Amino acid sequence: MQAALEEHRTRQSTMALLSAEGELHLPVKSRHVRPMRDDGYFRKCVIRLLERTSPTSATIAWSDATSCCYGAQLWRRRIAKKAGVCCLSGQTIAKGNAVYRPRRVRPIPRNIDAMILAAVLETGSLEEGI
Repeated sequence: MQAALEEHRTRQSTMALLSAEGELHLPVKSRHVRPMRDDGYFRKCVIRLLERTSPTSATIAWSDATSCCYGAQLWRRRIAKKAGVCCLSGQTIAKGNAVYRPRRVRPIPRNIDAMILAAVLETGSLEEGI
């Protein structure tokens, strides 16, 4: 009796996965990255300056166990278009501040909303391991 019930549940689960054409329903993946808007979100990340590639760019190692890991990600100096929080220091970023942001590439990086104050990044050194 138990075996028949288990077989029935297995069959129902399998049939629920199949479409009318007999194809498996796969999860729909969005082409858009959901922004991580919580200001405290980036505090859980490990961020290291690997190299200053130019006066306006830097190579950053970014590691976040919950969403993404970039071993060598290019960040460029920009002007903040909106207020936020520096993911390295926790300081407030005002619209118009000089910041570093991940370079926009395809696929869009998961940490595209992250910002580091330029003053914080430019005063740190590779030896200090910021």
